Amino acid sequence: NDNSSRFGKYTQLQFDVSERNTNMINRTRSTCKLAGSKCEAYLLEKNRVTGHEPAERTYHIFYQILAAPDSQKSGYWSKMAGTNFDSFKYVGKTDTLQIEKRTDAQWFEGTCSTLELIRLGGDKLKTLMRAIIAVMQCGNLTFGKLGGDADRSECTSKSDLDDLADIMGVSAADLNLSFTERTMKTRNETYKVPLNAATAKYSCDAFAKEVYGKLFLWLVSGINEATR
Repeated sequence: NDNSSRFGKYTQLQFDVSERNTNMINRTRSTCKLAGSKCEAYLLEKNRVTGHEPAERTYHIFYQILAAPDSQKSGYWSKMAGTNFDSFKYVGKTDTLQIEKRTDAQWFEGTCSTLELIRLGGDKLKTLMRAIIAVMQCGNLTFGKLGGDADRSECTSKSDLDDLADIMGVSAADLNLSFTERTMKTRNETYKVPLNAATAKYSCDAFAKEVYGKLFLWLVSGINEATR
């Protein structure tokens, strides 16, 4: 099964019965006009964002973006030019370069055309692709002890942190703290709890999965808006 976009869904088809011909009702042919649809998604396999078996692929959209022409990729983010599957640890090498006799680049062209068709093109498309690139970039971050203290951590891949901060439009310092500290609130005060390196990495991965999950639901919402 080459469909690595694993999730559950319930699709409701909506029919217009105003022109229904009761004299033509049968079990093999619909006598109503399809007027719209509504999709509800659930059980998205977000764990696939951050890891997958060597013989499998992660979500197709990652490979599609990376297989696009550099001129198109750099339009989403200037540093995407020249990147490939090995440029992002969440993605990595794959031996599957065609699906149903179409390359990832060809599939990406179709993906963009479809998004344009349902009014998710232009700036919305660019924002979507930048967010997906940010998810991939999260996988390149590494964490280590802060000043030799095993209970504290910092991002040790400074250039990758700077790149993620650039995509997201935030400061690298704030981004580092968001992964290496936890904010605790009590009735009377708010304080910070430092995280060790392993927990900081877990926090970064959890952030990537949550962003991807929110993007997925946003996309389903856009499809429903276009087909209602």
